[in-house]
Amino acid sequence: MKLFVDANTLISGLLYRGNERLLLELGRYGTCDLVTIEYVRGEVEDFLRRPAVRLSDDERRRLMAIHDRSVFVSGNPPLEKIREVRGRVRDEEDLLVLAGFEALAADYLVMGDRELRQATPKGITTRRALELLLGEFK
Repeated sequence: MKLFVDANTLISGLLYRGNERLLLELGRYGTCDLVTIEYVRGEVEDFLRRPAVRLSDDERRRLMAIHDRSVFVSGNPPLEKIREVRGRVRDEEDLLVLAGFEALAADYLVMGDRELRQATPKGITTRRALELLLGEFK
């Protein structure tokens, strides 16, 4: 199963224990294919650099290494794909995420943002992704 993951899901998985961390581990072990785009990877790295997050450079590099082992990062979607999704979401920053998800032909878009999840019938929560991946084993 190929799952497109957004920045908030990735950040939560890197910084906290919980469903998002489990999803990252499943991606790292090859249980599923986690995919995203350069734009999202950049959002994650920018967030981890914020002074309020209080990570050292070594800690940030270690977390990004975990990210890079767990998630395949593709280039950003072409401009025509971004134009196709315009009008389906209010937040302009979400255009790249939705277009990237569709360009990569992922099975599901995994994220917490309800509006963006509802912009596609394939939008699901992390909990739902784990249910699909693990079923009764969770």
